[in-house]
Amino acid sequence: MRFRIEKQDGFARLGKIGEYTTPHLIDIRDEDEVEFFEALTERRPPEAVRRILPETYKAFLKSGMIRKAVTGNELPKDKIEIILEAGKGAKPLYVPAIALPWNAALLIYAGADILDNALSLKKAYEGIYLTEAGELKIESLKELPCSCEACMNREQYRNDFEFLSEHNTLILQKEVKLARTALRNESLRELAEMRVKASPETTSMLRIFDRVSDIPFARFRKSSVYPNSEDSFFRPDFRYYFERLYETYDPKSHIALLLPCSARKPYMLSKSHRRIRSALGSALKGVNEVIISSPFISPREFELLYPIAFYDTPTTGVWSDWEVDFVAEKLAGLLNRFERVVAYLHGGYRKVAEKAGDMAGKDIKFFEDLKDLRRVLDNEEKENFDLYKEIFRHMTRYQFGVEFEIDRVRGRYPELEFLRGERVARIDPRYGNLDIYAPLATYLKEAGSYTVEIAEFEVKGTIFSQGVLNADEKIRPNDVVVYYNSITTGVGQAVIPGKYMGEVDGRAITSRRKIK
Repeated sequence: MRFRIEKQDGFARLGKIGEYTTPHLIDIRDEDEVEFFEALTERRPPEAVRRILPETYKAFLKSGMIRKAVTGNELPKDKIEIILEAGKGAKPLYVPAIALPWNAALLIYAGADILDNALSLKKAYEGIYLTEAGELKIESLKELPCSCEACMNREQYRNDFEFLSEHNTLILQKEVKLARTALRNESLRELAEMRVKASPETTSMLRIFDRVSDIPFARFRKSSVYPNSEDSFFRPDFRYYFERLYETYDPKSHIALLLPCSARKPYMLSKSHRRIRSALGSALKGVNEVIISSPFISPREFELLYPIAFYDTPTTGVWSDWEVDFVAEKLAGLLNRFERVVAYLHGGYRKVAEKAGDMAGKDIKFFEDLKDLRRVLDNEEKENFDLYKEIFRHMTRYQFGVEFEIDRVRGRYPELEFLRGERVARIDPRYGNLDIYAPLATYLKEAGSYTVEIAEFEVKGTIFSQGVLNADEKIRPNDVVVYYNSITTGVGQAVIPGKYMGEVDGRAITSRRKIK
């Protein structure tokens, strides 16, 4: 029996083990279910035994198809480290006796494929009623704040333990199913962030997790992003965006114009940005625009990328000191790429720019009136550039790490197509990246970048993992990839990370088109 991965986002995986869909919750009251998973699972004592009695630990260790992470009563930092260490590789991961309604999404987000209701049953024995927001003593409840089957039929149970065992299991099962749905919809991070606030321990675990550098998260997603708290600012995909921004941003102009963000995405289609661009007219030619928001900084060339085109943030007009400091630090990292910086900003946006200017040692000229700003820009010596070509240049650098020349652009913003004789690429607004065609795909194949070598078969639509011979380990879920063998070459979308292709069952690539 093998583990079949159907979808992956970071360490979280939607898959199949036999007839069971993962992430899965084992009900330890079900003997058949327990027996099935026990036969497949390695025997692994708690990590404390490894530290204290390493020889005993080795003696009791037994390999199995399913790996196990036994966390015991470890500190939050150690729990996350144990889960991440045990979860390395393609095997499914079982994290026993730790799941509760408010930590299930986090555990799945961190890589748990299998959980159980052992701790929920222990809580039932102690007279504790579980909810998504925490735990309550059953004797303290004047009414039951739940409409599950157990709560609707409480009188049928012989005692509190029997009732609580069923309720606690049902509420936990609901959370695991909700996590599966969120994983399918690419919104598991948002669910985990919501749930962890019920406990200082889970909040700590999420923050520790976010310090991990080697997370196979999707760089491009089709779901909206809601950075509603400070914890959101340190998401792995947000960190990646800033890293790639600094690595790939190469402005054409010596002058930058700082602008505020807009609620509508992409920014250029918003009323506020259309008004600004209309008022500045030809004076904007040869000027690089940089948009300030919370928590992002986005040059105009990056505004069609994920996460910039996909986020929505609470708007109050009031910026916290922490928020100002965070965004200012990010902006300061770009300002030294320009000789001159001008700004049309107010309120918190201006505070961010002022602080960033101080950090970078840059004197920023602020304007209250667009007419005054236009006069200044008209008098600047600057060289015009094609914004749409610059968007393509930066998106290829960001997405693939390559330079590729084009000769023209067609289409209506933001649905642009890029050509060099024939079509090279187009904006894919579903994922905030480029979908590519023969010229760029051939270039990537020759460079050996984002490529997957497959066995000798004719591709019909889906390429399964067992048909993969070699895959670029840079590949993450949702990445655009080039697959090839001696028969065909094509463009597809990765389903799982490149390093797992060939190791697990299930889909590896969804083919979009053949180019040979």
